[in-house]
Amino acid sequence: MELVTPPSPQAAQALADRLGPRACFIAGGTVLQQGWDEPRLAPDGVCFINLQAWPETQQITLDDHHLHIGAGARLETVRTDPRVRAQAPLLSEALGQLGALGVRRLGTLGGNVGWGVGDTGPVLLVLDAEARLADGTHAPLVEVLQRPVLPLLLGFRLPRADRRPVHTAFEKVGYRAAFSPARVRVALRWARPERGLSLLRAAAGAPGTPIRRLTAVEALLDQPGAVTPDLAAVRRACQAHLPAELALMVSRLIAGHCGLL
Repeated sequence: MELVTPPSPQAAQALADRLGPRACFIAGGTVLQQGWDEPRLAPDGVCFINLQAWPETQQITLDDHHLHIGAGARLETVRTDPRVRAQAPLLSEALGQLGALGVRRLGTLGGNVGWGVGDTGPVLLVLDAEARLADGTHAPLVEVLQRPVLPLLLGFRLPRADRRPVHTAFEKVGYRAAFSPARVRVALRWARPERGLSLLRAAAGAPGTPIRRLTAVEALLDQPGAVTPDLAAVRRACQAHLPAELALMVSRLIAGHCGLL
């Protein structure tokens, strides 16, 4: 095991590109340790690339159009930040259901997203978040998550909620407080406060099922004035993206929020 601290994000990405499968980005380390055979003993042959040396990746700022959250920001810091609560309340809500306080004080937003099944991923997708990459460019997070190898994420850019109406919901089946591992996370966003058939975005993630937009569900339920679909139709749309058992759970959650049950 080796731990290195590159002088810049660009150097970190270049090192990861050079090392290939041996490279592993690390910040809080709360997720990575879950996969180790011995929690206090990192696996051999891995080069951990430390991401905690750059203060700019830990900041939360607001400009005229966007909320910017550094990927290195601690989860509890993000949850309690007044700008996040005002401009991305769904993110604060989801973080309140994520792990214990000790985990949120160590874990980072970038780490939770990079994990691939974290609570914040579906939320950021329905909020149309963009990822800031090591080369300074921004790309839609939904596209970045589809890449074969996830690049270094430096931060996330979200449209301000006070610049557009935001009507959202977050559901998590299974809670750590009940000693039940989360089976699925679902985030939703509608165009209208009455919800119904105005669903703009739907996203879900689960262990073994990476975070993804449910585009078939969006196409079915973003049709104001159309014939109201039944639960079976919602389930079929979910099955386009999810295994049958998850599609069953997620379809009922979505149908309930859309007033279709």
